[in-house]
Amino acid sequence: MQIQKPSCWLVIFIWSINVGFGAQLNCDIPIYCSGPILEKIQLARLFNDSKTFVDMPTKKPLEEVLEAGSKLPQNASISILQDFVNTYFSKEGQELIQTEIPNFNQSPSFLEKIKQPIIREFAKQVHNYWPNLTRKVDQSFMCSGCVSSFIPVNRSFVIPGGRFREIYYWDSYFVIEGLLVSELYEIAKNMIENFLDLIEIYGFVPTNDTLLLRKAFPTLLKEYDFWYKNNTISVHKNDKTFYLSHYDVYNIYPRPESYLEDYTTVELDSFNSTVKQGLYSDIATAAESGWDFSSRWARNPHIKPSTNSSSNNYEILRTLNTRAVIPIELNSILYMNEITLSEFAKQVDDWKTVKETVKRLKKSAEERLEGMIKLLWDDNTGTFRDYNLTSNTQSKIFSLATYFPFWAQSLPKEMLTDSKNNIKSFSIVSTLLSKYKGCPPVTLINSSLQWDFPNAWPPLTYAIIKGLLNSYHGYYSNSQNEEDPKFLNLALETSQRYVSSVMCAWYSTGGSIPGLLTKLQGTTDIGHMFEKYSALDTGVPGNGGEYQVQDGFGWTNGVLLWIMSKFGDKLEVPECINK
Repeated sequence: MQIQKPSCWLVIFIWSINVGFGAQLNCDIPIYCSGPILEKIQLARLFNDSKTFVDMPTKKPLEEVLEAGSKLPQNASISILQDFVNTYFSKEGQELIQTEIPNFNQSPSFLEKIKQPIIREFAKQVHNYWPNLTRKVDQSFMCSGCVSSFIPVNRSFVIPGGRFREIYYWDSYFVIEGLLVSELYEIAKNMIENFLDLIEIYGFVPTNDTLLLRKAFPTLLKEYDFWYKNNTISVHKNDKTFYLSHYDVYNIYPRPESYLEDYTTVELDSFNSTVKQGLYSDIATAAESGWDFSSRWARNPHIKPSTNSSSNNYEILRTLNTRAVIPIELNSILYMNEITLSEFAKQVDDWKTVKETVKRLKKSAEERLEGMIKLLWDDNTGTFRDYNLTSNTQSKIFSLATYFPFWAQSLPKEMLTDSKNNIKSFSIVSTLLSKYKGCPPVTLINSSLQWDFPNAWPPLTYAIIKGLLNSYHGYYSNSQNEEDPKFLNLALETSQRYVSSVMCAWYSTGGSIPGLLTKLQGTTDIGHMFEKYSALDTGVPGNGGEYQVQDGFGWTNGVLLWIMSKFGDKLEVPECINK
């Protein structure tokens, strides 16, 4: 059977699926959700990473583990707890095994367009790394009654890498972008179908894209309706009511995978029970956003960590106000999905049954767009800003989320066709590229949180480049800014900066190319692709947050290959390699 390229619309829609489902799944296994066993193990700090324990499946049936756990002393020693874990739990991540990618194409056509041999061979190495990140679920080793925190899926998929062993949030969007460039259409479809299964039991194997769209439409509409019903909020301003969306998760416990960190944030202060519950919800809500954590969500974004603090800034986390923020990127994504679902409806067999749904979606998109312009757009700076419901004003924090509307095309026609205005919006990118050696930083606030300065993240660099390319080509046939070279030049400059950052970090950690690039003297590793990079210098991994910087890495590789497919004939070998 010939595998066709998935519809670009379905790939776009996968983003909102990722953002939505993770925080809403019910957790019904007391070992991994809340309770005395989880609390004892996590607060004892048996592992450097809180996620390790909740990724460990049991060796024995759940009831037996719970019974043994109930007999643990209240103040059990480290050795007793370690013996308990060794006896009743298997190694983390055992349910996932590396697997082959079906119909793997070792020489996709985009490689032919890359001018520089070193860059071409580097891209080929990254392309050929996909099998190292591909997994399938195998729980055959587990006993009857044994349990795991992992939610099984039916098909193979690509993981981000490092501690991130599962399908993750918005990571998958950028992974799929890379898989499409790599012409690995079957595994890309697998990932999309896995997400549809996770929304509701929807096991099907389509034979072509039209069938996939028809079958997916009810599920995607159900997911969108969930978001609209549970995350829409009305804002009354200047005698007008606007309807926009915010992240909103109800939670009263520490996150299992970050139990110690959340416990430290909430419980080691003098908060009353009401404040504690609210803070746990704001923490979980920030995690739902994918930006965990950022000064964007804080009441006081300028609090510095204490001198005896770890890299996690607990002081600023105690001021989280996430649910009261109307974020730019979420509304951009949902606007795109409202338009996308309207297009999906054309593939449904009975148009009459969805006609009213399409009207509703288009009306919601129009209302959302009006709200974004009236509440989120700052005409003075030419940027979008989050809206704070507590102060009923725009946030003063600049973040790269401002470029999501340009990527998602969630702008009114008069703004889309205003070349001068759009150049003003992207002038900040030019300034940041001139000021720093790496890619643009996520915000300008150095809070020590990982979604703040000086970290530069691949998905945000992608949003900038995509927005610039959209502005370059113009969204409408009579656009005044169509084919404006300023947009293309800045997109190329940003792309070159990204490629240089990624390649230099890979080279400095032992990357080499037989016959073209000798391994750097003194390095013994094989080169790493990191999840985030520093804006301060070229080829330096990012830092901060709850865990050490991870390598692999799904979205880094996906964005890199996407950039190669767009600018392969113009990219130059970075100076770190040309020295």
